[in-house]
Amino acid sequence: MPVHNEAGIIEEVISQFYDEISAKIPLKVVVAEDGSTDGTKEILRQLATTMPVYPLLADERKGYSKGLIDGLAKVDTEFVCFSDSDGQHLPADFWKLWERRNDADIVSGWRVNRADALHRRLMSSVFQSMARTMFGLPRFHDITGPYKLMRTRTAKQVAGEFKYMRESFWTEFTIRACGMGFKIVEVPVGHRNRFGEGSTQVYKLSKVPSIAWRQSRDLVRLWREERTKKKTGSVVGPHAESSPGTSRRNSKTT
Repeated sequence: MPVHNEAGIIEEVISQFYDEISAKIPLKVVVAEDGSTDGTKEILRQLATTMPVYPLLADERKGYSKGLIDGLAKVDTEFVCFSDSDGQHLPADFWKLWERRNDADIVSGWRVNRADALHRRLMSSVFQSMARTMFGLPRFHDITGPYKLMRTRTAKQVAGEFKYMRESFWTEFTIRACGMGFKIVEVPVGHRNRFGEGSTQVYKLSKVPSIAWRQSRDLVRLWREERTKKKTGSVVGPHAESSPGTSRRNSKTT
């Protein structure tokens, strides 16, 4: 779970997930803290004394993608579930992902009624359409959805290839996972408004032009890399034991 300046809500978000999941299965909560300055670090330290919370604290801002990758490196369980820390994901939806864990390499939450601002949804729609066209992806409903469950070794293998999209980690992750032959299944999940007015928002309206430029540039960079891999036959496929199903591109929605 990546977090930056969420002092007002992080205890509630983590507690909701912990209470929901720990009642049935053991879990560890690895939190990739990203240079917060509002007291988030202190709250995470306190939470770590009362529940299995493992905060990875940063002195400086690393960004969503780098923070998430660093947090993933600390995960040592068989499965890993990803969720943002702003309270938009419903902890109860974890079980929808968990039920499909043996059906595909990656179980991805599809935000059916996305609660983000209009400009965020429009921007996401445009870039998802670009990604599908440029990379020949299956018709996923929600490429950028961060609520995902997979085997930890799968997550680390795909994340280890990450290079470009610092604001849209899950776009690059999905593209690379498909290129590597991992099977992805989408599951409808709920999506609610952010907890609190102080929650960190990367996609503020004023930042949209610069973010759009960087993401367009990075999509092109990734497309060039993937094209070169195909030409040279250097595409890295999934580990033989990382998937319970077939290692081919496939999308399935329930």
